[in-house]
Amino acid sequence: MSEKKSVSMMGILLVAVSSILVIDTVAASAIIGPSAIGWWVLFFFIFFLPYGLVTAELGTTYKDEGAIVDWVNRAFGRGAAARTSWLYWVNYSLWVPAVYYMFAVIAAQLIGLELGPVAIAVFAVAMTWLTSYIATFDVERLTWIASIGAIFKSVIMLVLGFGGLYVGFTNGFANPFTLADTLPSFGDGATYLPIIIFNVMGFEIIAGAASTFKDPDRDIPKATILGGILITFFYLLASLGILAVIPLAEISESSGVVDAFVLVFGDSAMARVLVNVVGVMVLYTLVSNVVTWAMGVNQTVVYSAEQGLMPKMFAKVSAKTGMPTTASWANAWMGTATMGAYLVMVNVTGNEDLFWNVFSLGAIGLLASYVMMFPAFLKLRLTDTTTKRGYTIPGGTPMALYCSVVPTLVLLVGLVFFFWAPGAGMDMEYFYTVGTGLLLAVIGGEVLIWKANKEHQEAVPAE
Repeated sequence: MSEKKSVSMMGILLVAVSSILVIDTVAASAIIGPSAIGWWVLFFFIFFLPYGLVTAELGTTYKDEGAIVDWVNRAFGRGAAARTSWLYWVNYSLWVPAVYYMFAVIAAQLIGLELGPVAIAVFAVAMTWLTSYIATFDVERLTWIASIGAIFKSVIMLVLGFGGLYVGFTNGFANPFTLADTLPSFGDGATYLPIIIFNVMGFEIIAGAASTFKDPDRDIPKATILGGILITFFYLLASLGILAVIPLAEISESSGVVDAFVLVFGDSAMARVLVNVVGVMVLYTLVSNVVTWAMGVNQTVVYSAEQGLMPKMFAKVSAKTGMPTTASWANAWMGTATMGAYLVMVNVTGNEDLFWNVFSLGAIGLLASYVMMFPAFLKLRLTDTTTKRGYTIPGGTPMALYCSVVPTLVLLVGLVFFFWAPGAGMDMEYFYTVGTGLLLAVIGGEVLIWKANKEHQEAVPAE
C-alpha cells in the first residue's frame, strides 16, 4: 500500500462511515420491528462502542497493516492468526455476491424489470469482476470513491429517515411506536440480531490503513468515537423511516429501501425522478462499500502472506499502485463460485428468493473472524506493558475486561442466532445450504493454511 501520509481526520471519518454504514441490510434490520430502536441503543453500549475503543487502542499501538491478524498473531500465535486471516478474507468474497444480488434487484426495480435467478447471478458475477479491478486502483482514488459513497449514504439515510417520519406524522404510521414496542424483545429480533452486529463491523479497516494517515494517534480515536455515534444515529433514523411507511409484514430484505422511498416521494412524475436519483445513489453506495472493504481485507491477506500465514501467491501487489492483485482477483473467482452455488440451490430447492442465504455465508464468516480479536486485546493489554500506546481505553483493567468479554459473548450469541433463534424452529433448508457453503469455506481455508505452513517451513527451516 502507498506510504504517502495523505489522509486527514475527515478522510478517516468518511472511510469509517463508508466501510461500516451499509445500505444493503438496513431493511433487514428494520424487519425486527419497532424494537429495533431499543436493540440499536443497547448494542451501541454493549458492542459498538467497546469494539470501536478496542480497535482505536490496538490500531494506535500496533501500526502494522495486518490489523486484526497482527493483533491475534501477537497474542495467540500463528495458528489463530492464520484462521482469523482466512475467515476475514473469505467472508468478503462470500458477501460481495449478496451485495450484487441486491444491486440487481434494485436496478431492475428502478427500470421496471423482474430478473430471474440466472440473470441475477450473471449480473452479480460481472459486477464482482468489475469491482475487483477497481480495488487495484491507488489508495487515494479508492479513498475518494469511499468518501463519495459515505456522503451518498448519509444523504440516503437522512432523506429516508426524516421523509418516512414526515409521512408517518402526516398520514399515519404503518407500525405502532409505543414505548413498549421500542424496547428490545425477541421474536424477529432474535432472527435478525446478527444483522445489527454485521452492520457495525469495519473499524479495523481504519487501523489497517494507519500508515497513510497524517496523525493516526490523534485522529483514529476521534474518528472512531464520532463515527460510531454518527453511524448509530443513521441506522436508527433509517430503520424508523422504513417502519413509518411500510407495514412490518411487507418489508423486503432486498428491496425495502427503494420501496420506502417510493412511499415517501409519492407517485407523481417528479417523485419518480427523485426515486430514480436516490436509487442510483443507493447503487453507487453498494459499489463503494464493496471497494472500501476490499482495501481492508485484501491488504490484510497480503500482510498474512508476507508473514507466512497465507500462501505466498496472496502477497502479490501492483507495481504501479501498491494495491493487492492476486487477492483482488481471487475475490472475483470466489464470488463467481458463490453465485454458481446459488443457482444450484435455486434448482434444488425451487426457492428463488435466497438473498438471506447468500448474505449469511459472508456474514457468519465475518462474525467468526472477530471472535479472537477481543481476547487478543485483553491479553496484549495485560501482558505487553512495554509497547507505547498511542491511545489507551480509560477505566483501567475493569473497562478492558468489559470491552473484551461482553463483545465476545455478543459475537458468539450472534453466530448461534444465524442458525437458531429462541422460540423459532430450525430452518433445515437454510441450515443445509448455508452450512454446506461454510463447511466448504473452512476446508478450503485449512488447505491454504497447510500450504502456507509448508512454504514457511521451507523458507525458515531453523524455526
